[in-house]
Amino acid sequence: MQPVTPTSLLMQFDRGLNHAASYLLCGLKHLALWLTGLLSICLYSGLIFDYNEGLADISQFGWVLMLLALLLVWRHCHYARLFGYGFWRGLARGLAAQGVALITEMTVLGLIVLMVLSPEWQTANNAIGEGDVATKTYQLLGQILVLLALYFGAPTRPLHDTLPLPKPETARQDPTISPTLDKEVTL
Repeated sequence: MQPVTPTSLLMQFDRGLNHAASYLLCGLKHLALWLTGLLSICLYSGLIFDYNEGLADISQFGWVLMLLALLLVWRHCHYARLFGYGFWRGLARGLAAQGVALITEMTVLGLIVLMVLSPEWQTANNAIGEGDVATKTYQLLGQILVLLALYFGAPTRPLHDTLPLPKPETARQDPTISPTLDKEVTL
C-alpha cells in the first residue's frame, strides 16, 4: 500500500475543475446527439409526403417504411418495459441512435459530394441529368438508416446485469458419529 501524499488546495481545485468540465462536455455531447436524433425523426417523417397531398401522396414503399417504423417503435417500447428502462432513459437511447445515424449519413453524403466535385466524376454527374435519381436514392438510404437506428437503438440489458452471478458452492458435510447431538430434540 502506497502512502497517501498530501495534495495542495490548488491541485484539488484543478481536479475539481477538470471533472466539472468533463461532465459539462459529456452532457453537451448527449444533448447534441438527442437533438440531432429528434431532427432526424422530424425530417424523415416529412420525407414520406413528397408533394404535400396527404395520404394519397404516400407510395407503397412509404407505407411499408411506416409499418416497419411502427413495429420497430413497438419493439423499442416493449424492450424498454421488459428491461426496466424508464421513459426518459429509453427515449434518450433511441434519440442518440437516431443522432448517430444522421451524423453518419451526413458524413457519407459529404464524402460523395467531394467525389462528385472532382473532375473525374463530372462526366458521370452530367450523365445523371437533373439529379432526380440521386435525390431519390439519398432519400431511400436515409429512410433505411432511420429504420436501422430504430432497430439498433432498442434498449438492451445493461452489461453488468447480463453477467451470471457466481453461485456459492455448498460445502458437503460428511456424516459423523459423535456422542453429542447437533440438534436438540424436543417431544
